[in-house]
Amino acid sequence: MEKKVKCPVCDTEIFSYPDYDRNLIFYTCPVCGRYELDAFYQNAKIDKNHLAGYLCHHRFKNNNFEYRYHTTLNKETCDKYREEFDNGNNTHGRPVHMDVEIIENWYPKTFAERIDRILLFLNSRIKHIGQKISLSYQETLSAFFIDRKELDEISLYSPNWKPRNADDCKYEAKYMLNYLEKCSYVEYAIGASEEEWINISLAPEGYARVDMLQKNTAYGRNVLVAMKFGEDTKPLREAIRKGIQDAEYIAVFIDEVQHNDFITPELLKHIRDSKFVVVDLTHQNNGAYFEEGYAMGLGKTVIQLCKSDTKLHFDIAQKNTIIWTTEDDIPERLTNRIKATID
Repeated sequence: MEKKVKCPVCDTEIFSYPDYDRNLIFYTCPVCGRYELDAFYQNAKIDKNHLAGYLCHHRFKNNNFEYRYHTTLNKETCDKYREEFDNGNNTHGRPVHMDVEIIENWYPKTFAERIDRILLFLNSRIKHIGQKISLSYQETLSAFFIDRKELDEISLYSPNWKPRNADDCKYEAKYMLNYLEKCSYVEYAIGASEEEWINISLAPEGYARVDMLQKNTAYGRNVLVAMKFGEDTKPLREAIRKGIQDAEYIAVFIDEVQHNDFITPELLKHIRDSKFVVVDLTHQNNGAYFEEGYAMGLGKTVIQLCKSDTKLHFDIAQKNTIIWTTEDDIPERLTNRIKATID
């Protein structure tokens, strides 16, 4: 039964759907999107401010045709529910796992990273060049990484968060807006209500910055593929390429890239600049293992594939892997995995 509540993340008035049997609560929020938290959320180690930014920038809307939503359920349960969904059971939808590590790896570490993510957020919301959009006060706080709460003290059992002064939050949001305007990245005006708190558009310099980010960094569409290269793996290469392309990303194979540097620095650069990495471990290739480890060390999402008759190294045997029998198995399954786990 639905209940009208305040969003526990951003304080917007929304509807919640408790599931007492599983100790979970499902929320539908215009700022945070569709998400689910367990009953122990308040005692979790998740930074509440960082969670607000993460959900706002990655939110799944009500009309999402795949019924995706974020959840604190473990990866194994998410995989089970997604499989049920793919087989026609829509009881749980398509959950996308989130946890402290995922949120913290994504959250911007510097002021410059915040600015870049704000510009990319605006670009994703603005459909036409020069168009102005309205953001509510709560959406502005989340999108601009403005802390709503501050850590008061850490007790034996859980962190104790207290609300920040509302005037301080507004001052910080306007500080960010003024900086973006001073850099000629945006044009904005303060609106008449908290529902339409700012009217904002990207300026030409803002679009230029977005273009640079999307071309050169992990904010773009490139995906590094680590695998054995050779004549015998051409069908595998093309199957992986198709799966990535069908998910609207660009597959990057290092042997197809024109470069002047030594291969290792160029390879590492492509891993750093990829949105995520796809690794096939069928041939027990040491390079593929190395590239997967490097990507994971950077906090990148790694999608792992392997042929059914291959025994994986014990360090990664427990990782959720797309097991394939023939190359024809790969494109659809890889596309579905990307859509379910990558924003």
